[in-house]
Amino acid sequence: MNKTIISTTIKTALAASLSLSLASFLGLNYASSAAIITILNIFETRKATLKGGAKRSLSAILALIIGGLVFELFSYKTWAFGIYLLLFVPLSLLLKIELGLGPSSVTVTHLLSYGQINPSIIKNELALVLIGTGFAFLTNLYAPESQDELKEWIYNIDRDIKDILNFFGNTLVNHLDVEIYEDKIKKLEADIGKAMDLAIVENDNRIHNSKDILRDLSHRQIEMDLLKEMYEDLKEIPRSYDEGKLISDIIIDTGEKLGDANEMIKVKERIEYLNKHFRMIDLPQTHEDFAIRSAIFQVFRSLSEFIDISIDLNKINRL
Repeated sequence: MNKTIISTTIKTALAASLSLSLASFLGLNYASSAAIITILNIFETRKATLKGGAKRSLSAILALIIGGLVFELFSYKTWAFGIYLLLFVPLSLLLKIELGLGPSSVTVTHLLSYGQINPSIIKNELALVLIGTGFAFLTNLYAPESQDELKEWIYNIDRDIKDILNFFGNTLVNHLDVEIYEDKIKKLEADIGKAMDLAIVENDNRIHNSKDILRDLSHRQIEMDLLKEMYEDLKEIPRSYDEGKLISDIIIDTGEKLGDANEMIKVKERIEYLNKHFRMIDLPQTHEDFAIRSAIFQVFRSLSEFIDISIDLNKINRL
């Protein structure tokens, strides 16, 4: 059981118990409804809890207004509840507060039990909503800190990216099979996805949010896509290709210098030089040679974009 599940479980039990205790202490009717509202209003993140609580509070107020008017006009009968729903459901969907359909309608059933509506009853129902949503939000002020875990994710992702680039470079001179690293690429892609999910939750939980980490991971995601493109292109270049050493060196160098903006600029200049070199040598004579040359240019393009991302990220993190 991970810490998010444990945290949510404890927060839900604590908040529901406290809201029920306070509602009972204040002598509110249907005090248990405060606990139910609390449970329904606890979401995974602070942002979601605040947004959901606001929608449910607005929904409850609207439901009481519509329910009170309907019952006063058509009497406090069960069939009048159907008329209330015919009005409240489409209006909730229109206002995009359908999240509160269930708990708000439960509140309206209290009016049926009272058989009347007056300021005291309205205060009772609004107090239940306020206590329920209030404790849900207060309890969610605590959220597990994930900054250190995210930094470790990024460190491991960067290490794997460098490892993959180094392997890609060695495939062209050491006669290694580039497809051996297919599982490594899939794992890296999955790790970036997991880190992104955690960063999104962290961003929604922090008052001083984690947009920087989310942005950094988005850059890694783009780098991942470029690695996948490079992987496909490298499969088209024979291990025995005469100019393989030149391509190998530049790929390995990219991995080793990753993160150093000044060195990355020098590597990019070398890539541009190699681009010119391959354009100046004899044109391909066969379809196979043409496919190889095309794959080489695609590798250079991916490396160049890879370096641009690294340089941009380095500049942003210095600000």
